[in-house]
Amino acid sequence: MTHDDYMLILGSNIYADQAYMVSYQTDKETGDRTHLFTLENTNGNLTLTTEIRDENSELIAKIDRNELTQINKKFDVQGEIEKENGLMLTKRENGDVIFNAKIIEDGYVVVSGIFYVGGKKIRVTDRTVEINDIPRQTINGVNVHDTFFVGNYDITLTDDGLRF
Repeated sequence: MTHDDYMLILGSNIYADQAYMVSYQTDKETGDRTHLFTLENTNGNLTLTTEIRDENSELIAKIDRNELTQINKKFDVQGEIEKENGLMLTKRENGDVIFNAKIIEDGYVVVSGIFYVGGKKIRVTDRTVEINDIPRQTINGVNVHDTFFVGNYDITLTDDGLRF
């Protein structure tokens, strides 16, 4: 499936842009951030770039523009973002889904997964954003749900919520 305008569903809000760079702010004082994932609409095709790490900061998988470049032997990656269940990273021992990026309908992209960054557990789904199991649903300090945003490609998760 090729599409001219993919939209990201993240934490119950929709973001419309050509690229989505989602990061976590590791240091509030300096503004330092760690990249979580990037989605880009290039020539009508959606590409994903990410590194998934475990709670000990060990690399589980590295995906660069939809190409799997590295994976831990305890995990499997299957599928493609634009087909059926999307691109899924699962644990071999029990089949638990660690990360999933897929197109659900009409160009809406859902990314869900667990990211470990700076000693924090960040859980992202289409309906929630949690840091250490605490919901962080505010955007720029305001409780905003089921809202459409245009032109906010740089999304930063912070301990206080999302920020553009």
